Amino acid sequence: MRKIDLFTSALIAGALIFSGALFSFGVNAAEDSLKVRKEGFEATKKSFGAIKKILEEGGDLSGAAASAQSINAFSKQVPALFPAGSDKGETKAKAAVWSNGADFGVKAQAFEAESAKLVQAVASGDKAAVQKQFGAVGGTCKACHDTYRSE
Repeated sequence: MRKIDLFTSALIAGALIFSGALFSFGVNAAEDSLKVRKEGFEATKKSFGAIKKILEEGGDLSGAAASAQSINAFSKQVPALFPAGSDKGETKAKAAVWSNGADFGVKAQAFEAESAKLVQAVASGDKAAVQKQFGAVGGTCKACHDTYRSE
């Protein structure tokens, strides 16, 4: 197994174990989802920043692998992080997330698909492909935020 594959496996396993542990302690699913999604979106923002910096400074693209993997791992969790009741508390999510779940799901799937392509582009070492795919992933974020996030 390549190092990237091991990292991804460990990241996903850790997230699943952490989520399972929280639910086994009786943490409210809606409150937990809100916390996990806030942390996940913040980590995703930082990962985007790290990739952007590498692209702008001409750094070694292999340094973007962990960030791309992190974005993709989180993208897979997004649909489950908006259960009923998680619209309460400190959230920027608009009510439309819950009232228009089908469209939200389509946008979340696009985020996942495009972030998986970013992982592949980074692995290829082709800077032009990474730049193009970085923009495509950013476009999925914008499409969702335009409809489902308050600023």
